[in-house]
Amino acid sequence: MAQPQSSPNSQAISAAVVVAGHEPYAMYVATELSAISARLRGPLLLEIGETFTVRMTRAAVVVEVATRVVEVKRAAHGESEMLIAFTAGEAAALAPLLG
Repeated sequence: MAQPQSSPNSQAISAAVVVAGHEPYAMYVATELSAISARLRGPLLLEIGETFTVRMTRAAVVVEVATRVVEVKRAAHGESEMLIAFTAGEAAALAPLLG
């Protein structure tokens, strides 16, 4: 029996804004990730200064951390991005995604 081929995006990190009472919808892809920030590409951009909880997922690893929007880059064709900064002390929670 043939083994399933791994997807080229199997290591991609998806991201969703967590809103109380709603199931998170992963509409972002993290194009960069560090212990202090992430760059998210997606169709909906938040405003600079907005704070929220983000759920980041890679394969079976799911992490929820507090964050704030620090930069927004608007572009055409799904290339819009926002830079988010993680709240101090979130590095340990992010470790499974950084490893």
